Parts: sequence; structure tokens; C-alpha cells
Amino acid sequence: MKKGRYFYIFCMVVFLAACGQEKVEPGVPLQDVTTEYETKGVVRAVASLKDGTVFAVTVGLSGYQFDCFDGEGKGIWSCPLEGYGNIDSIITAEDGKTIYFVGQKDSIFMYLFAFHTDTKQVDELCNFGVDIARARKIVLLDDKMYIMGQKKMRTGSFSNNADYDFSLGETLLCCSMEDGEYSDMEFEYPINIAESGKGTLLILAYFPDEGYCFMEYNPKDGSAKQKAKLDHYKFDDFAVCNNGNSLIYDYLGNSRGLVLADFDNLELEVDLYMDSLIAVVSDSKVWYENSRVYLEDSSTQKLVGFPLDDVQKKNRTVRLIATSELSFVAPYGCGYALERQEEDWDKIALKVLAQDQDYDLCMGSSSYARGLAMRDSDVLCPLNDVPGIDEYFDRCFPYVREAATTESGEIWMLPFSANLYTMLVHEERAAQQGLNLHNNMTFAEFVQFVQGLSEKERGMFYMYPKEIGDDVLRKYFGHYTSVQGEKFLEYMEGLRALYQKENLLNPPGDVNQEILLCTIELVGRFPMSLSYMGRNGFSVYSIPKGEDLDKNSVTLYYLAVNKKSKYKEEALCYLADLIAYLMKQDELLIFKDYKTEAGSREEQTHKLFENGEVFFAIDEDVYQKDYVEVLKSEQPLKEYAEEVERRLQLYLKE
Repeated sequence: MKKGRYFYIFCMVVFLAACGQEKVEPGVPLQDVTTEYETKGVVRAVASLKDGTVFAVTVGLSGYQFDCFDGEGKGIWSCPLEGYGNIDSIITAEDGKTIYFVGQKDSIFMYLFAFHTDTKQVDELCNFGVDIARARKIVLLDDKMYIMGQKKMRTGSFSNNADYDFSLGETLLCCSMEDGEYSDMEFEYPINIAESGKGTLLILAYFPDEGYCFMEYNPKDGSAKQKAKLDHYKFDDFAVCNNGNSLIYDYLGNSRGLVLADFDNLELEVDLYMDSLIAVVSDSKVWYENSRVYLEDSSTQKLVGFPLDDVQKKNRTVRLIATSELSFVAPYGCGYALERQEEDWDKIALKVLAQDQDYDLCMGSSSYARGLAMRDSDVLCPLNDVPGIDEYFDRCFPYVREAATTESGEIWMLPFSANLYTMLVHEERAAQQGLNLHNNMTFAEFVQFVQGLSEKERGMFYMYPKEIGDDVLRKYFGHYTSVQGEKFLEYMEGLRALYQKENLLNPPGDVNQEILLCTIELVGRFPMSLSYMGRNGFSVYSIPKGEDLDKNSVTLYYLAVNKKSKYKEEALCYLADLIAYLMKQDELLIFKDYKTEAGSREEQTHKLFENGEVFFAIDEDVYQKDYVEVLKSEQPLKEYAEEVERRLQLYLKE
């Protein structure tokens, strides 16, 4: 763990000693410093001691219970909380002998309780009556308990729009631990609270004249001062760390999971953990105590914890440029400060080729044009010496390494994600209809199949002809440098036939899932989860392809380093850490050793990736901008092919 803490200092010393030669050592991967706790049920509240002991409140089929774990995540004891409910926050006394919580006990009223860990007995300390129906967070400072309460219980779904929904009647109370008396702190629109780490209370609240603000409340003199402002409502639950200087939080729509931001620069978010629940549930929580972060992992539904100092890096800010379209595949930031800048791809490609120095990392996709021009231009930093990169490519299918390597043997980019189009087919329904849909259909077979469908069968398909067209033509131009001859015309004629059946392939209105027989879906984004949108009973087929184009078209998402970057060493260190993190993953579909069950859809999908190839896109002006309009028109395809040939030859000479 010390290696992780002092990683940045070590990297800088090595770089200076190397006299300009970049020598990179990876830090400790997140997985190696993460502890998984043996929780059973949904985690509702967490508290910890300095010795690593962790207490958690979980709720399952048998109700609420207290669980105690050692520093390795093993259970020490469990205690059912029969009759208790609606518990959302706990706090331990310093000696660990008392745990305070707010909840219900055989009553509609909320109480402050003290749970004694030695006797497992519960004492009632304060009755909040009808003033709160739920306590979302409690904080103990000196002899006062601060309660972030709501006057109404939440029912149904909760929508996080631009503004916070105050209809639940948020209220902030202060309770004296000495006499059990409490009072309203008179914040009109409080949202949530957290302990600052230096004896004060951080309050996120809304003020009609100021907007969303963080207020720092000093319990010794009752004063409050503004610490920071948010441009808009972003999250409700948060933890405070780094001696009150930073926030930890997550929020809906954030594909990067748990993040950290400093109060003096809330726009710069540092990625801490990839699998936070908040991306799915609006009421998820994060806890920070005794230098460790705790949250419920979305994939395992287990409580996990890690030391913050082993994850966050104190690097100079690395500037990452990417398109807005790639935000959903943004790679895990490994605790680095990455300033993410969005540009359209044409501007990014020009920046790279012009050797601009205003970026350090570039995120691209093989589906974007000019990727090959970037590869061949000698403007990107070779990655051959980045630790772990050879082992990473050894696990990948050979075509992945091939796409990432120049003719001279230099690795010009790191692929961190991939996807491809698949055809999902309900084999049982197809058999019932007597339809001969089979895997690895040729494009000509599929066109003939579609032309023979009856009107009744048309309602069983849901796919866009453009998905098939883009796939076929991308592969064609990946193999051929001319459209002269019959192949291009054959493909275009087949695509025109599909577009004549567009309503069949893309029916208006909602899809009837009860009769859906065939659809096309994109799988394999980052992280490499396979959802299939809950389509039970479907098998995974390859998308129809030409007989001469027998590989599946795989799109790679990649990172490349600016050779002229001012912070090149930090960018390379980040890639080393990202490789170390990815090497600990078991679900990368571009890995040859991806684990699947025989006959499963995961195995079927992995076989499609195994038979894959990467086709770097050419400029869309050559054919992509207008081919759909041509297919829908009466323009002779031979005439269009001549125009494409002219554009293609001009493009290839650039």
C-alpha cells in the first residue's frame, strides 16, 4: 500500500533521474487495496473504528440487523434488530462500545437510539415525534447530534432533474445528547450534511438568492459561512475528506462511478471507484471514515472499502480530449486528476496532426476517420515501454495488438474498450414460424430472406437498415481501395432492397416484446457488461456480412499520448495504472481468456469478438454522408459508384 501512496513522488524522481527518458512504474491497482465485506442484504448504513472494525446496518427478508466485520472483511457478529426499521445512518462512539442510530421501533415515530455492542441492548435517547419521518444522515459533534431529516417518506420512483425535489420536507435538527432535547436549525432548504473532519458540520442547502451552496457550521459558536457553490443541483449524498478540502460523491448519469473533487475546483472530478450504485439508484450512499471510503458495489451488491490515500494520485492535471459521444465509454481514471475537454472529432484530429501542446491524452475510436493518419504521422508518443502493455496485448486477440501497432513496431495507442453489432434471434419463435434464420448468414442470404417475409412476419423484426449498411460498408472500405468492379454495386443493391423494407425492419411505435423475433444490438462497451436489455430467450448471431468480408467488425476505443505534451510523464503513468487495473478485470471481451459458460450468450458474444477485425473508418465525405439518401432515391447506383470512386482516390492521395 505504501507503494500506492508514494507512487507519484516515486514517478517524478525516476523521471528526473532518467534525463528525459520516460520510465514508468504502475501504482497498486484498485482491486488490490479494496476489501469486500461479507454483507447479506442491502447496506443501509456504515460506520468504522480506527482499528479497521466496520459496523453496518443491512436489511433483508428477515428485516434489519447490525453486522460487525474485522479489517479483512470477515464477519465477527450479527444482531437482528427485530421490530426496528427505517434506519439510514449510524455513528459509533470512539471506543466502539456504542452505536447511535435513528429509526422506528414498533411505532410511526422516529427515535434516536443507542445500541451497546457488548450487551446488544438498545436504549431510547430521544423521540422526534411527528417532526421527521426519516433520518437520512446523522452527525455527532461534541455532545450534539445533527439529524438530516425528512417529514415525509419517499414513495415510488425519484427523479433527479436539474433541481432538487423538496416536496419531502427536508429539515435539519440538532439534538442535545445530554438531555435529549432537540431544535430546528432553521435552514429553509437543507439537502444533506457531513462531518468535515475538523470539528465542523458541512451542510449542502439551497438558498433562493444564492442557489446551491455548501455551508460550514461551527457548533462552538453557532456561526455558518459559505464554503463553496454549485452551479446546479448535482447530488444529495456526499462525504468530506482530505481534512475538509475535498468531497466524495456520485450522481445519476455519471458513467465514471464514484468521484472526488476539491472545494476550490469542483469542476475537476477525480475517479475513485468504477462500480458505484448511484448510476442505477438515486438514493445510493457513500461513507468516509478513518481514511477509508465505503460504498455498496453495484455488480456484487456487497459493501466494499478502500484507503483513499492508496487510490487518489497527487498528479499535475492531465488534459484529456474526447468527443461527447465517448462520454459513455470514458475509462476509469485510476485516481488521477483528468481534465476532460470535449471537442468534435474533426477538431481533435487536427489538434493531434498539428502537434498542438494544449492536450496530453486523446481518446478516439476506430469508427472515427483519420485514425490511420494519426497512426502514420509520428505525432503520438510510443507506448512500448509502458509497464504491463505487452502482457495486456498478450491477453487480447491478435487483431487488437495489430491495430495498435505501426509498421515499424511502435505501439501508438492503448485500446481500453471495444464493441460490435450483434443480431439477437429468438430461435424458438423463428422455428415456430418456419423461418430459416441462422448464424453467420451472408449479406446476400439475409437480403433474400427479408424479401421473402410475409406481412405478418414483418412485425417480428426491429432493426435499422443503417446498422447493417454501416457495418458492411466499413468492412468493404477496410479491405478495398477502389469501388470499381461488381462487389460494391452488389452490396449497394442489397442495401437498397433492405431500405425498401424499412418499415418492416424498423416498425413504428413500441416493439411488441412478446412476438419480437430478431433485433440488432450493440454490445461490449466499457465497462464490458452484457445487458442485452433483458431479452430472455435470444441467441447471439453475427450481423450479416459479405462472403469476402467474413470477419466481424470490432470498434476499438483507445487512448493515445501527445508526444509534445507538457505532462507526458503523468499521462504515461496513468496508462500504466489503467493497464494494471484492466489486467485485474475478468470481463473484457477482447481478452482471449474471457470466462464464459458453455452455450451462454456471453460465450456466443465472445466468439464473435474472437472472429473479429478492426476496420479504421475513412472520411465520411467519401460515402457516409449521402449513401442513405442515394439508397432511398432513384439515382442509378453505378453513377453513385463512379462518384464514390472519385472521392475515394482523392482521399487516399491526401
